[in-house]
Amino acid sequence: MRLIFWSGVIMLIGSIALIVNNYNGFKVERSGVLVKMRIKKLPNSCLGTKVKHFVTLSYTGENYIKMIGGKFCDEHNIGELIDMKYLEGSPIVLFPKESVLRNLISFGILGLLGLGMIVYQLTKSKR
Repeated sequence: MRLIFWSGVIMLIGSIALIVNNYNGFKVERSGVLVKMRIKKLPNSCLGTKVKHFVTLSYTGENYIKMIGGKFCDEHNIGELIDMKYLEGSPIVLFPKESVLRNLISFGILGLLGLGMIVYQLTKSKR
């Protein structure tokens, strides 16, 4: 019985942390502007699906690190200018068609599920 309660607590706290972490990306998505960023560094190889690959982008003297997919290395070169969504003061940049809204909704549903597990367990123990 305690397992359900504590699993719900962990899910609720975890979802809140994930929502807070992704909220900055949501602000960039909604209020950011498209700018041209220069590719400073690409990984040597973008092969493999289990390995995360990152690109370093530069804009107004600041560097931004962005996770990329496997095709990115084949399609782009160091020094190339690409469109990115940028919000001044945020360390996060997004691709023009990238959306974090789906993540926020998923984490919200996860939090509601955790809250439901907590409420279920508390009402069950009071009977």
